[in-house]
Amino acid sequence: MAHKKAAWSAKNLRDSNPKYRWLKLAWWQFATAWNIIVRQKGDVYKCGLNTYKGKDYTIHAAVDGVVTFRKKKYVRFDWRKYLRTVVEITPAQEQVSVQAPVKKQKPVTSATTTDNEKKETTQHDDLTRIAWIDQTIAWLLVQQWVVTYADLSTSKVWDLRALLKDNWLEALDPALWKKQATLAKNWKWDELAELQKEIA
Repeated sequence: MAHKKAAWSAKNLRDSNPKYRWLKLAWWQFATAWNIIVRQKGDVYKCGLNTYKGKDYTIHAAVDGVVTFRKKKYVRFDWRKYLRTVVEITPAQEQVSVQAPVKKQKPVTSATTTDNEKKETTQHDDLTRIAWIDQTIAWLLVQQWVVTYADLSTSKVWDLRALLKDNWLEALDPALWKKQATLAKNWKWDELAELQKEIA
């Protein structure tokens, strides 16, 4: 009976590197083209609009945009139905130009319309110039009819906090947005820059 273990006969002494699978970007996070959204083993998550799948089932973003998920029914070979999660990208170009709600124009009582009224009815301000507001948060604000600096400066803080809480962004303080939006509304860009330096 041998008292020495033969070389290369042990079967449980090998180990592999971790694969770091599963979600890399969550709901409403902004993804650039070629970003990895899901690393998976098998076809657990399905590809939707503006996404593509690699040979190892990794799902990538095909365009710049916001990550969204939805449920879809699939039919198996034996005609049984099952639900799968579909990963999609809402393109960044469509966020403001197509899907964003547009304010109704005020009825014109006189023959002429002032420049300020035209701005309120047609122009969407760039909310990303406010510190701590990225494209994802700007998209959420547009969905709540907050499209200008004036809208943001007059919004109630608890309404903004409720919006952030619903989208898992409670760490942000919307009270700072109102101060910056008030300066941006009045075209005080120098004071806005100084305030943003203090906040940073």
